[in-house]
Amino acid sequence: MNNDGAETAAGRLLCRSCEHRLWDNLAQLGEDAMPLLLIATRQAGVNMQGSGHASPAEAPSPLRDDLWELYCEAEQLMRRLCARFDYPKTLDPHITVVGLARMVLARPGPLLKSGDVLGWYEDIADMSGRVHKAVNPAKPRIAFGSCPDCGGVVWGDPDESDGECASCGERVNRRAVADRLLARLIVSEVRGTATELSAECAKAGIRLPASTIRSWVNRGGLRYRSDGKLSLSELVPLLRKRADYGKEA
Repeated sequence: MNNDGAETAAGRLLCRSCEHRLWDNLAQLGEDAMPLLLIATRQAGVNMQGSGHASPAEAPSPLRDDLWELYCEAEQLMRRLCARFDYPKTLDPHITVVGLARMVLARPGPLLKSGDVLGWYEDIADMSGRVHKAVNPAKPRIAFGSCPDCGGVVWGDPDESDGECASCGERVNRRAVADRLLARLIVSEVRGTATELSAECAKAGIRLPASTIRSWVNRGGLRYRSDGKLSLSELVPLLRKRADYGKEA
């Protein structure tokens, strides 16, 4: 029995549930290591926020330093683990993190029976989580609009049909939010330039680039008034059409 009161096998400190989690983390680390290496060496891409561009006067780095350092940390951890339990090929410079993880998974006894398995458990879980997050970054959440119940902002993933209100926690269908917002816009008397109307839509929780508004003008779907301004309420049919067909009108 371990410190948490869970049953353990004879001579082992981890319960079966924790052993399974340790093995899942090792397997996940082995699975994510090669994608991480490819991204770190710019042989593959991943949609990560905050990535900048080198100025024309600078030679682009062949590495993504942060991810390369993370890969090196993962490799060092696995080599220390394999050296600690005398796994073969630990010092082979050609063996990868994937190969090291597979060796441990194929012969788990030495690790599971060791007195320092708890420390390895924590280190492997931490590393596996960091690598998985780097390879599979979370999608940026967007504001769908105002909650119909409390008026709070409803947030969700771009591909989701439902969002969650940041104020009351209710799950809200994004179409219901959009319909409510459009109902408010259609009675609006606001007029302005394409940029100004884009900003008004953003306030209401609708992302509508000024360039899209201008394209609607160019195609005849929207017209300037005599004062040279566009009407916010006249955008609503075009917004509904875009929502219905999943693309710009």
